[in-house]
Amino acid sequence: MKHLKNHTDEALVVLLNKDDQKAFLEIYDRYKNELATHLVRLLRSYELAEEVLQDVFMMLWEKRHDMDASKSVPAYLYRSAINKTKNVFRKIANDNRLREEFLMHVSVANSNSVEEWIENKEIQQLLQTLLDRLPPQQKKVYMLCKLDGLSYKEVSEQLKISIATVNSHIRNANIFLKGELKNKSELSSFLYIALILLLF
Repeated sequence: MKHLKNHTDEALVVLLNKDDQKAFLEIYDRYKNELATHLVRLLRSYELAEEVLQDVFMMLWEKRHDMDASKSVPAYLYRSAINKTKNVFRKIANDNRLREEFLMHVSVANSNSVEEWIENKEIQQLLQTLLDRLPPQQKKVYMLCKLDGLSYKEVSEQLKISIATVNSHIRNANIFLKGELKNKSELSSFLYIALILLLF
């Protein structure tokens, strides 16, 4: 495969369009390390990063006939990686067990734990903007449960409402906030991930 080392990305994509496996392997070798490093930084997990990396290159092969040789290969790979990373965090956000495992891993693996992320000014502003869109009582319940860490029973007693009402507020807030985040495609992956972990 040495003869492909000097090929430009554009030339490799032209070959990839023609089902050239060696061109695919050259692209893989060319970008795998850089992309893997980026994914580990985002996911804080070598296992998850490896899984996403495999998915990214699998999709590259599956969509090889649709690749445009005039477009940037690394930009395509990074965009795919970000989209797949967001999918991973959506899955984690919707699964309590996965979320607990991930948060535990983050706190052990990295001193910048999720709790510390909330100190970031930009995250604080985005978080406040999202929460301000909730009805007042729903916002109060959500903040007490999700940000202050109170149990549904404690919030029920403090606000003098039923546990069922607390649960209803949380459920409706989750539906609204997830919809809001889904529409914020302009967010950087860091901000998106931080908000997902903080809110859910």
